[in-house]
Amino acid sequence: MIKTIFFLLLLFCLSCSSDNITRSEKADFYNIYKDIIIRKPAVSLTREKKEAKVYNREWLSKFKQPIILLASEDGENTATLVALGNYRNKLTWVSADGISLSFENGILIATRGYSQDLMEVKYNDLDKLFTQNVLNRFKIYRFLDGKNEYKELTFSCFVKAKKNIYSYFLGLSLKTTKYTEICEAGDIRHTNEYYVLPDTNIVLKSKQWVSEVNGYVIIYNYYAFQNNIL
Repeated sequence: MIKTIFFLLLLFCLSCSSDNITRSEKADFYNIYKDIIIRKPAVSLTREKKEAKVYNREWLSKFKQPIILLASEDGENTATLVALGNYRNKLTWVSADGISLSFENGILIATRGYSQDLMEVKYNDLDKLFTQNVLNRFKIYRFLDGKNEYKELTFSCFVKAKKNIYSYFLGLSLKTTKYTEICEAGDIRHTNEYYVLPDTNIVLKSKQWVSEVNGYVIIYNYYAFQNNIL
């Protein structure tokens, strides 16, 4: 009888200890994004009204804070994100319905609010992506799905650049350099595109892969225009 009671007490203590460790790990992880309120477990870009919206300087002037615009690959769904914070040159933007994206040098490194979140990206020589015409590189994507299960993929990438590509923003035609990043990890492949202001690392527009479940998003960096960079 005494042995049975001792065994049950031991199991109870181990259970408490495990819960404490789990809570501690979650607290440490989510502390990085403590200012972001995830309102829904899985959200999507908001469908615009049927009438076409004109994105011009008059439209942009209505915003009193820095913004970027997200669009689905087919262009039918969009979301406006406002600046949340800047930590060590990592910019985080958040939408009204809880989507948040973080960038470093215009490159997507994390998401929150998707059904399969990109928790973090680790690049080698990330700061050199827009400085060389051809670059072989590696990057590691770490994901979290709706069941709180992690998945890690190591991509091998090839980058090429094409100069003097005209891009259109807010009614303006601007000369940009287009960087195409082709990556693969086994059977999983994606191709990111970045339209960069020449001789800078300022990404004006990009198509970037989020995950297998969520596919690509198109990102318009309207903050560059608000900040009088152009």
